[in-house]
Amino acid sequence: MKKTLTLILTFPFIFLAAQDNDNACKYISSGLKEKPLECIDKSTFKKNDEVYQIFKWSAFKDNYLIRIEHTGNKYILVKKKIFTGEYDQKTGEKIDSRFTILVQKNLTQKQYVQFMKLLSENHFWTNNDYNVPSTCNDGSGIFIHALKKNSFLKMSNGNCSPKDEYLNTLYQKIIELFNL
Repeated sequence: MKKTLTLILTFPFIFLAAQDNDNACKYISSGLKEKPLECIDKSTFKKNDEVYQIFKWSAFKDNYLIRIEHTGNKYILVKKKIFTGEYDQKTGEKIDSRFTILVQKNLTQKQYVQFMKLLSENHFWTNNDYNVPSTCNDGSGIFIHALKKNSFLKMSNGNCSPKDEYLNTLYQKIIELFNL
């Protein structure tokens, strides 16, 4: 039981896919102070608005969230380092997840167009059912949630995918593009 509790507290991203929609929405909105894309009413989204959330988690390294957003005439990039919840073995208390903002800046239209080109070159929106099964219990992975007017995309590379796997490669290209 203690090992299971530690896994659940240490690796919340693994369980985002397994949680019901309400719990995932609560975690994203309250724990990470992010707009939970799968919970947004798509009818309120304007025609050209787009939001991308990229969750990079690891069992033994740092966890990150990158949000790239185009709303109206604004282009925004946010990168957060996420400190997962912990269990204090001395007191028996759970220490909640927290985060720190590493980067928060406006992007130029040119930078955003480069991002769109990168997604297009990597056939991003055509991979609408991309979900790799996990191959281990304590590795790392990537979740990507993307929302535009009439489309919501949810992708996962499971756990322990090779470095040349699609989402690992795309994540690296995004990091390089924005010098993150």
